[in-house]
Amino acid sequence: MIKRSAVWSAISCLGLAFSLAVPEPPVTIELGRPLEIGRNGLLFASIVSVCEDDSADLYVLDQRERKVLKFSPDGRPLLTFGRKGQGPGDFQSPGRIVFTGRGELAVLEDLYYVSFHKTDGSFVRRLDLNGRLGLGFVGPDRYYAWEWQPEVQRQLLVDAGNAVVDAFHAIARDRFSALLPDETGRTVMFNYRHEAYVPRFLYAHGGGLTAIGISDRYEIALVDEKGRTVSTIRRDVKPGKFSAKEKDFLERGLRDFAESKGWPRHVVRELGKKIPALGNVVKEVLVSPGHVLVFRFPPDISTEPSRLPVDVFTRDGGFLGTAELAEAPLFVSGSAMYFSRADADGNVYLVRQPYSLRP
Repeated sequence: MIKRSAVWSAISCLGLAFSLAVPEPPVTIELGRPLEIGRNGLLFASIVSVCEDDSADLYVLDQRERKVLKFSPDGRPLLTFGRKGQGPGDFQSPGRIVFTGRGELAVLEDLYYVSFHKTDGSFVRRLDLNGRLGLGFVGPDRYYAWEWQPEVQRQLLVDAGNAVVDAFHAIARDRFSALLPDETGRTVMFNYRHEAYVPRFLYAHGGGLTAIGISDRYEIALVDEKGRTVSTIRRDVKPGKFSAKEKDFLERGLRDFAESKGWPRHVVRELGKKIPALGNVVKEVLVSPGHVLVFRFPPDISTEPSRLPVDVFTRDGGFLGTAELAEAPLFVSGSAMYFSRADADGNVYLVRQPYSLRP
């Protein structure tokens, strides 16, 4: 005779197994007909950032040319502004462009500066956030940045006066660097990063909301324009263990990079020891006017092309389900996704695709 407690124990175990086997709720992201911008005109030397204004006109930041190009929603060129230099309205190392809640364009440099422009390209003002790197817009008096400390990179929130308001994550320098002798015997710092296992800071801004995180954990702060964390996105998604195939893929990538730089073999051996057993979790995060999209790494990073899992959340952090996309876009507006592509000759162009999201 089977005891009742044993029956209930078996049922509980079956229930647990069933709950673990339930798939994530599906969400479908449907992409519409692509509009190619700059495919024939060779307008861009590079495309690093995109944004839209309230009229759905789009702005493309060309880092190499140090300029911004404005287009209508149907891809017609409207104007260009910016140039290499240090004067008002000039750029040195522009990394991001954001349309702000005040109706201005903020062009954020990788080094120190934030320039504000009207949508007609005219210069308004510039902030000097000396010592802050990788700048991002959060609000009129709040800016995302990171800085070097002796042994770490530190992720920050600063105000317009460059004072630290909050600190988030840190990445230890020894995760991607090694002090080793070069071929002459001189001690040199060798750096090698791969996004699959070296943690990377995550930042995205859209519609007055900013997402801040780090790629080795599924924990993303949603921050309002005053720099207050209004919600935190978390999912119990664990880092995947690298297979033998993936480990070989990562080691070959390191060897190829080192060979292109002319590094000694002992450098490859030491940096190869830094490849961990587990990979990173989050590849990218994007914020649209209606959703937060969290792109995870594919199940096998050595297989290309590989579709990316995309977890879809409401802007207050509610999980809606998981979709798939072939790649992470540069920017997501309320109605379109923007992708940077290159043709066979290496010429870059922009692709704008309307999208719909449904459960």
